Amino acid sequence: MRAFALMRDPRDLEAAYRSSPFYAQNQMAIEALRSALPAGLAMRYRGIGRFPFTEYSERGPGWQGGDPHYDEAESRARELLLSFLGPDDHEIHYPRAFLGDRGEAAAVRAALSRPERYELVELCTGADSPADVLGFDVGYWGGGNFSILCDAALWPMWHPPAPAAIPELAKHLGELNQHALLPTVDAARAYTAWYVGQDWAEGPAEEFVLIAVGAI
Repeated sequence: MRAFALMRDPRDLEAAYRSSPFYAQNQMAIEALRSALPAGLAMRYRGIGRFPFTEYSERGPGWQGGDPHYDEAESRARELLLSFLGPDDHEIHYPRAFLGDRGEAAAVRAALSRPERYELVELCTGADSPADVLGFDVGYWGGGNFSILCDAALWPMWHPPAPAAIPELAKHLGELNQHALLPTVDAARAYTAWYVGQDWAEGPAEEFVLIAVGAI
């Protein structure tokens, strides 16, 4: 399976996270976690948890439900995205973000008032593979903006790791490449197997998909 999506610049997301209510309420725990992990992961991350341009406006990590009136003023691009997505069949996680056609994704990016804030990426699962692979992530296919790598370590929000799990998490993250992604399918499977065995993790495990992320 192959799709295309517009991922937010990690610098924007890091700024949103640090200004969020969640970060303000959990700053000490978040910084303690980050200090135990390889440095600079969030700023290098090019995975699926980068708040892709979706059906509705989202301010960024740490703001879920905390800023209901946020609007990034991209109504033209969003209308175009919705026309390409078509009616919701309720078979993928909401909000939808992945398009099956590269030209459609490029057209949505061109309609943005600030296209430089978004990176057009190729996403593949199963037997398909991007032409220029950056690495591998694991999460929901099609929407939902959830990565079991991102939520555990980069911008934790829904399921931060238990303190006792941090040393083992750090070992897995020590294998990440320069894009803060898992470098191989085997590494992605090993991380997933470890993650789904944690009592603090998101589930159900059968909904997670190994996704190859490619540059365009």
